[in-house]
Amino acid sequence: MTEFTGFPGIGKGTVIPNLFFAAVLPRLQSPGALLAFLWASRLMQEKRGGERFVSTAEIWTHPAARESFDALSEGEAGLRAGLDECVEIRALLALGIKSGGESEVVYFANDPASRRTIARARSGEISLKPQSIATPLESPEKRPGIFRLYEEHIGTITPIVGDRLVDAEDRYPAEWIEDAFREAAELNARNWRYIETILRNWAEEGRPHETPGRDSLEDRKRKYLGGSLRPGG
Repeated sequence: MTEFTGFPGIGKGTVIPNLFFAAVLPRLQSPGALLAFLWASRLMQEKRGGERFVSTAEIWTHPAARESFDALSEGEAGLRAGLDECVEIRALLALGIKSGGESEVVYFANDPASRRTIARARSGEISLKPQSIATPLESPEKRPGIFRLYEEHIGTITPIVGDRLVDAEDRYPAEWIEDAFREAAELNARNWRYIETILRNWAEEGRPHETPGRDSLEDRKRKYLGGSLRPGG
């Protein structure tokens, strides 16, 4: 390795959001996670086109990336562990894809554009690779993500619904979203429109306290759905 002589006055750069230093960097537990985020960010930003993502193989086959992981983070094992750590704290998002009988995991920056890309891929609107199919991954998060909640409680995600899920995820806390799905299931109203109404009411009026004096099931049905529990109501 030749001696480093300094950065040029003009050159290409990798953009790292300022929020990374305040909200992500303090949560990283290993050098491999920091390296994984930096290399994923660089390689994604070098790509052209609308969908920007990177695979483990793409990072590992880059000579400088391989050298840095070999020197600081147990080689390829450190890369894989680092990517998993970044996904666990949601600095990166992961999606499985199957193409030509082979499966792999690809990684995205956790930003609105990437979340919309993932929603479109999961709905089948786009293919990330030729004739590929997106497959959900088991999330390391303690709370289930909004896409998994929708699939479990309602069904297949369409492109239009995918965009609305991304908007809701940006707007409301994860705890609210999970509770709204539970509320809708209790009301036997497994429909995204109802869940949006619940979230909007909570944002405008505040969430009801979980006390013995909370609204009855009939009152909540009328409030959120404008109807009755009785048939035809």
